[in-house]
Amino acid sequence: MEGKAVKINGFKAVGLTYFGDNSNGEIPKLWDVFNKRYNYIKRKSQSMLCYGICDEVDSEGKFHYTACAEVDSFEDIPEGMEGKVVPEGKYVVYTYCGDLKNLGEFYNSIFTKWMPDSGHEMDCRPQLELYDHRFMENGEFDIYMPIK
Repeated sequence: MEGKAVKINGFKAVGLTYFGDNSNGEIPKLWDVFNKRYNYIKRKSQSMLCYGICDEVDSEGKFHYTACAEVDSFEDIPEGMEGKVVPEGKYVVYTYCGDLKNLGEFYNSIFTKWMPDSGHEMDCRPQLELYDHRFMENGEFDIYMPIK
């Protein structure tokens, strides 16, 4: 699969963060809690535009994953949530559509085949999952891989 190279503007987001390796399906559980608290987030940039932000991977394969909404300001962050800043930069975008149980296999293809074959070098910025109206309609969303 060939991804599309794009440049994004930086943005702010507010949400809930998990740290671990998702070995027990913690990320779907995080999204369940986030979805119940979504309406408490004020200053959202757009309705129904959410991100999964993955960053700070350690040597054991554990990482921070934040289920969040883009916001215009960090004012009035709900209790238990945190603000994240995603810097501007270049990304290769891959679109996923299918059962979430197969998402790990899709990511494996990104890391082992598609990104190496793309000619792009990964950068040390957050990876993003963009969930918009398409996800609610047919389960489709975009995965943004940071590149130099």
